[in-house]
Amino acid sequence: RPLKSIMREHESAQLTGGCYFSLGCTLSISLSPPSISMCSIIFLVLGDMSAALIGVSFGGEVAHVKLGRKGKKSLEGSCAMFFVCFIIGCVFFAAVPLREYAVFLGALAATLTELYEPFGLNDNLTIPVFSALALQFGLLRVRCPAV
Repeated sequence: RPLKSIMREHESAQLTGGCYFSLGCTLSISLSPPSISMCSIIFLVLGDMSAALIGVSFGGEVAHVKLGRKGKKSLEGSCAMFFVCFIIGCVFFAAVPLREYAVFLGALAATLTELYEPFGLNDNLTIPVFSALALQFGLLRVRCPAV
């Protein structure tokens, strides 16, 4: 096992985050138009990274509230993820009228998925799928079916 030194403890007996990442991206690409699936994958990459960086660096400084299933998530990290995803979505869908509605739903879905890990599944699998579905729903509501 050449990568054992960089793997997390629980990953030695189960699938790694990279496997879940690949599966989540594949499902997102299969279920959504290209622009939506690309945006949802960027939500995963940059949003999850910002939640981790801000949460570890500043978590608990402003609000001493621990969130998530195991109480390991911070309000600061979750806010960072939401804002990063929202800004990315607004830039990504800049030409779409009322894009803020769809992007808000997508960013909220990504943030809540990262926060609560629905069905106990790895967030690398669920963030791109759920945020893509939320973006699709939001874009259909503003009458922009194919982006």
